[in-house]
Amino acid sequence: MIYVVGSGPAGVSCAMALVNQGLEVTMLDAGIELEPERQQILQRMRASKREDWDAASLGMLTGRTSANINGIPVKYVYGSDYPYREADRYIPIEGKHVVGSPSLARGGFSNAWGATSLPYLSSDIADWPISAADLAPHYEAVLSFVPLSATRDALAATFPPYSNAFNPLRPGRQASAFLKDLNYSHDPLRKAGIAFGQSRLAVRAETTGDGPGCVYCGLCMYGCPYGLIYNSSSTVARLQRTNNFHYVKDVVVQKVVEEKGQVQILVQSRLNQEKLTFAGARVYLACGVWSTTKILLESLEAYGHPVTMKDSQYFLFPLLRYRKAGDVVKEDLYTLAQVFLDITDERLGGNTVHLEVCTYNDLYLRAIKGILGPTYPLFRWPVGEFLGRLLIIQGFLHSNVSRAISVRLQPSNAGSTSRLVLEALPNERTRQAIRGVLAKLFAHRRYTKAVPLPIPLHIAEPGRSFHSGGTFPMRSKPSDYESDVLGRPRGFERVHVVDATTFPSIPATTITLSLMANAHRIAAAYHQT
Repeated sequence: MIYVVGSGPAGVSCAMALVNQGLEVTMLDAGIELEPERQQILQRMRASKREDWDAASLGMLTGRTSANINGIPVKYVYGSDYPYREADRYIPIEGKHVVGSPSLARGGFSNAWGATSLPYLSSDIADWPISAADLAPHYEAVLSFVPLSATRDALAATFPPYSNAFNPLRPGRQASAFLKDLNYSHDPLRKAGIAFGQSRLAVRAETTGDGPGCVYCGLCMYGCPYGLIYNSSSTVARLQRTNNFHYVKDVVVQKVVEEKGQVQILVQSRLNQEKLTFAGARVYLACGVWSTTKILLESLEAYGHPVTMKDSQYFLFPLLRYRKAGDVVKEDLYTLAQVFLDITDERLGGNTVHLEVCTYNDLYLRAIKGILGPTYPLFRWPVGEFLGRLLIIQGFLHSNVSRAISVRLQPSNAGSTSRLVLEALPNERTRQAIRGVLAKLFAHRRYTKAVPLPIPLHIAEPGRSFHSGGTFPMRSKPSDYESDVLGRPRGFERVHVVDATTFPSIPATTITLSLMANAHRIAAAYHQT
């Protein structure tokens, strides 16, 4: 038996590659799911038309999520915190000014992600022992079961789509006007190292045999009522329809031990806290960088030994357009990122800086109402003018110019579990790079017809981007606390790590598609191991 640990994007991609080779695969998973009462409400909504949704059902979706000038403090999904539940019990984390967010949910953080899907460029993974060409066939394999909303535009010259089976979502008024201005100034922007295009998202845009397409209800940030944003739990369900795949939930893996040509997998039951052991020919760890790092350090008994987690720095700032788009508050639209800007400039570190352009969503208005309080009615007209011009930019830097995180495992005391202790590591290039991004956009405002606002600029704590990894980086010749090109940490022959834990660096462009492709690459090489 071959075991895959974790049902997130890396886990299902790995499992698909193994199952397609005819291998017997069991997935071990904590598997926390949305509460049954919320599932029932969603089922009723999905069975009805958008105009028939009642206020109570909509309140269930939107009631708990809030926003402020620093973004969304907690992204609830369908009004629930289930993607984050029980993580502090099984993967306790201690640290200041660092964000460590494991997930024990079925589907992992694909329950709460923004669905953005770009591949990596070879120039951004020059320190990896593999290249983008090595990942290319696996991008294609992943996109054979993950939906893609995309269009062939200027972005394709830099980032191949690796698929012909895609349909674009309809951009909103703000995005359409912005793209029109960018396309008009295509040549000077490209010369300045600014690539752009409509966002690529793992979303079913149009009706297919799998179900309906987007109805532009504007609820993306709360959880799509129709489930159109890709969630890897749907691939688990697909795998469960095959005879050689088995799914075991309500277990949390704690450590792995190789002995006598097998791997012993030590787990704890979520139901009764019983200690259990599974034994298999190989195990593929795909439970996310925090959980996988803890399992590996526990397995190596490397208590107190620091490993370094790389991170793609996340930052947030407003971009104010010269012209407003009309009546955005009432527009039917999707509210995920609508435009991508990707900047390459030696003065910004030389690697790609990835910017995601978000147009209006109702969280903006809710945040403004929270700031203005009872005086909001006095400012209704200027607020409407402002919202018609406002774009929010979510920025990501390459890990080379981002702060990193020192991670060590603190042994457990009697009656407790071991914990990860985190410390943010400084990088003097981070603020310099972010200031450079704003300065570059300001210098090219004549082409974008927009000006970046340095206030409020929010630079998040390390780990907040959810684009982290590299605690056991891949090397051609791995040393201690490093992995080979098949994700095997030094000292292991039958344990493969297939999530971002093995990424030597973290490019700024979106992480999920590449970690899925790399997981597929490692699992597809099973018969070569």
